Amino acid sequence: MFGAVVARAEAQTIRLALNYALLDGCTEIQKPHLLAATAVWEYAEASAQYVFGDALGDPVADEILLALRHAGATGMSRTQIRDLFGRNRSGDQIGRALAMLERTRKAHREVRKIKTKPAEYWIAGG
Repeated sequence: MFGAVVARAEAQTIRLALNYALLDGCTEIQKPHLLAATAVWEYAEASAQYVFGDALGDPVADEILLALRHAGATGMSRTQIRDLFGRNRSGDQIGRALAMLERTRKAHREVRKIKTKPAEYWIAGG
């Protein structure tokens, strides 16, 4: 969600700089206006980071990510992830959430040989 909130940083910073230039009675944006606008944007970005952190906006993906971070380097099997929700989420919902985590590089998949068959494990981080 943080990324979506701050996605238009350049455009918003220029608009802020333009406002500062107009308030100064200038006909063009000058360096002090850009510096002031950049400072305001940096404050806004820090505020958004504080509020949203690295939440993805998908409750299933956010809950899985939190659990994966608690699991540490051991990670969690697909079965453990299913059980995290008390089996109240479909395989499709969990699959979409895991795909989002992988796509955003917040988690990655490993295949481990457990006893005689391979098992899918997920670990927080890229």
